[in-house]
Amino acid sequence: MAEGKVASLFYSGGINSAADFLAYIKASHLHVIFVVESATSQLKGIGWLTNVSGGTGFVHYCMLGPLRRSVGKAAIDYWCGLQRTNGQPWLHVLMGITPEYHTAALRVIRIMGFTSLETIPSYCASKDGQGRCGGVISYLECAKHR
Repeated sequence: MAEGKVASLFYSGGINSAADFLAYIKASHLHVIFVVESATSQLKGIGWLTNVSGGTGFVHYCMLGPLRRSVGKAAIDYWCGLQRTNGQPWLHVLMGITPEYHTAALRVIRIMGFTSLETIPSYCASKDGQGRCGGVISYLECAKHR
């Protein structure tokens, strides 16, 4: 909240306070992780998966403080390293949809190894919340990430 990232992370709305956020991440259908820097014990990022099914999940994340590749890499390594009880990978593909105006996030997504495909017209709320904009589809294959 203090870093002003709420509007860009929750571009569809619904999260307006710390209480809203805490209630949201406690939802049982989310798979939430926290990325903590081992040397300082400081929280550096938070991420969660939604719509997890059939070996895929939609990624949502936020880095706290300055952008660091290590934070995104830690989250991806964790998600792609999860295994089922039989030893098989839990996830094969991580996916995301990012508003086309969020160029910084799209740049980080590419740096982290995601491939951006097409843009779905009018998928996301516009930056000012008054209209619609395109949503860029991106994916990462876990097997190629390892």
